Amino acid sequence: MIFVSPIVLLLAYFYYQEIKAGYIKYKAFGIYIPSEYSVHGIDVSRYQQIINWKSVKNMEIENVKIEFAFIKATQGVKTIDYHYLQNKLRAKNAGLVVGAYHFFVATKSPQAQAELFIRIASIRSGDLPPVVDVETEYGQSDEKIRKGLKTWLRLVENHYGVKPIIYTNADFYKQKLQGYFDNYPIWVAHYTKMGKPDLDRDWHFWQISEESTINGIKGKVDFNVFNGTREEFEDLLIR
Repeated sequence: MIFVSPIVLLLAYFYYQEIKAGYIKYKAFGIYIPSEYSVHGIDVSRYQQIINWKSVKNMEIENVKIEFAFIKATQGVKTIDYHYLQNKLRAKNAGLVVGAYHFFVATKSPQAQAELFIRIASIRSGDLPPVVDVETEYGQSDEKIRKGLKTWLRLVENHYGVKPIIYTNADFYKQKLQGYFDNYPIWVAHYTKMGKPDLDRDWHFWQISEESTINGIKGKVDFNVFNGTREEFEDLLIR
């Protein structure tokens, strides 16, 4: 008979709600988190309202803590997320690695969208590469979506000197983008089932849930893991 210390049982009850193969559901985070990844983060926009970034940074359950945050900067050709600047400054001051993302609107000029993002997103050494969020077709053809996305990526890469990251969900990537953007890093959303993202290619970030609870943030927030070691994560940052 194996003896389990009451203290161990108490800690397990306090921290964990359920443990499954490769996943732990932490009570504090409210979601299943795959245990094989060591670098965790969130993504936010104005919908999270005012964030207490020190509380975000200080939240740590066992070995799970928030180390990076992708922050929405712009959308389309005119929309600026009015929480972007304060989120970026306060998150960095709290000690998190930050990144900026643009929500791509396929019906709008990709040149104008790139220009807006470049004007607003102040990406510096130590930050994550720029991100384009493309997940909605807006009634446009696959060819037009790909052509516009390629233009945005080229202009932003030329400006910052680094390949941007493409954010999308697994289905959108397979149906619209697969085979055309293989040399770009991918941040994929896939949280309909346990298991790794359903993609036939390497990926860098995985948005595992949109239902996590994080200290310092009102309401639910997206939770992400990085596919690699901490050293590989640091190698990805802007020099």
